Amino acid sequence: FKLNVYHSACKMWLSDHDVPFTSKQPHPLLFQGLVAHTLYPDLVAWDSITAELKAVPRSPNKTEFVQLFDYLKCRNDRLGLLVNMGLDRVHVERVVYEKPETALEENWKYWRGRISGRARDVGISVRDALRAIYHEHETGYGEEVTEKLILFALRTYRLNVTIKPVATAYYHGVQLRESPLDCLVIEDCILLTFTALFDNNQLNVNRGKSYLKALDLNWGIAANLGKTKAELTGLCCRIQRPTSDA
Repeated sequence: FKLNVYHSACKMWLSDHDVPFTSKQPHPLLFQGLVAHTLYPDLVAWDSITAELKAVPRSPNKTEFVQLFDYLKCRNDRLGLLVNMGLDRVHVERVVYEKPETALEENWKYWRGRISGRARDVGISVRDALRAIYHEHETGYGEEVTEKLILFALRTYRLNVTIKPVATAYYHGVQLRESPLDCLVIEDCILLTFTALFDNNQLNVNRGKSYLKALDLNWGIAANLGKTKAELTGLCCRIQRPTSDA
């Protein structure tokens, strides 16, 4: 059946057996006191066990597990159940969430003494927005939630953001076609590549360098809000002469 059929049946069963629960209760994620994004767990029983329901004809994929972990992190629950009604029988995956110790690592060596003017001002604002996200939420959210937090934080800092800017691809000097790039451009001068739950920041660094060249930009930031560590790295496409105000 459709997922909403199973969802309704589960709620009826919980009610019939006097199990206290909530369904699709909003869980706002705040940034500087404002709602940046809202999560809606399918079911929460006894205010401690979060259950996410699926009805798909396959085993759960990584995205669906990440969705459940997002709920567990948000609520600070320890036990979650990923329940799939779409196969030959009901499949239940038990997930235990342990809040990890986290850390923030930053590397701005390519900016130090080089970046200046408007790019420096915008870059510092982007850096501060990313730092603020870490200090409020640390790490551990999946890519979808992380993107929502980043976009909200940048706009809270009154920064104009271009999502997936378009670049032209060339081969041997011949223009091929335009293609969107998986990054953000802030105020037309700072590029941002980011990931969530990755082991390290190297993918963002490599992508960022390539995207800077494709978009003819000088400055960027690579950010990974990983499982236990947040990493921020300043990027520079062209080596600039040191300036006194950087």
